[in-house]
Amino acid sequence: MVAAVVLVGAVLLVPGLADRVRSALLHLVAALRALGHGTLTLGDGFLAAITVTLLTALLPVLLAGATRASRPAGVAGRALVSAVVVLAAAVAVAAQSSTPGERFRSVVLAGLVGVAIGALLDAAWHARHRAAHASGRTRRVAWTLAAAYALLVVLVATAGSPVDRGIHPWLTRAIAAGHRLGAPQWLDYGSVEFTANVLFFVPFGFFVLLLFGARAWWVGMLGGFLASCAIETVQALFLPARFASVDDVLSNTSGAVLGVLLGIVVLGRARVSAAGGQSRAAV
Repeated sequence: MVAAVVLVGAVLLVPGLADRVRSALLHLVAALRALGHGTLTLGDGFLAAITVTLLTALLPVLLAGATRASRPAGVAGRALVSAVVVLAAAVAVAAQSSTPGERFRSVVLAGLVGVAIGALLDAAWHARHRAAHASGRTRRVAWTLAAAYALLVVLVATAGSPVDRGIHPWLTRAIAAGHRLGAPQWLDYGSVEFTANVLFFVPFGFFVLLLFGARAWWVGMLGGFLASCAIETVQALFLPARFASVDDVLSNTSGAVLGVLLGIVVLGRARVSAAGGQSRAAV
């Protein structure tokens, strides 16, 4: 925890260090684009924002590890403290920038998303021992919903034309309006599409947890990755109007991971509620 604080403090307080770190990140991204033969298409600004999100997602986890009295009830408190740290970091970074307002909004948005993900990871870690299989009735409902979701995924993945073709003009205008209102410039069409793909695969990991229990967490994560690879392969080989990309594999897999974490939390809370109900019935 101390090492993390020192590292973050150095990046924020040493003049020019944050820009050098960002430059090194962009060089790494350029190398990854070369390896991906042009299929990693996300903009540099959005990739930098993703990096901020991943780093700030560690804050609630680090706080949980550094706190002796780390309990599930403290998840919200740790998230709040992490959000305050993000705001302080955004102020420090903005003070070194030639465009302080833009940099502040960028760091805050990416950082708070990271805190939310970190809080989910924190809650899942505390719920992992309580999470079990869903009840028989719940699993039957989950099978039905999972089958409907699988059909939707197949239809979307094998559509002859991009599924966003109809909303593209409207969404482009909405993004432009957001920029006029102060949204970060990296919040472009590609980043919105990436986020939509993340959300689209959240049910994948969630249904795996409901159907097979918390011990199958790796099935949800690995299954999301393999399913996304299969979709991109089909699009590359058989659907010339669709564009297979590394971006989609990253976003879909990320969504499946988030779904797994959400499933662990839901099953853990369901077991606590069921145990509380049995105790009240016994009384």
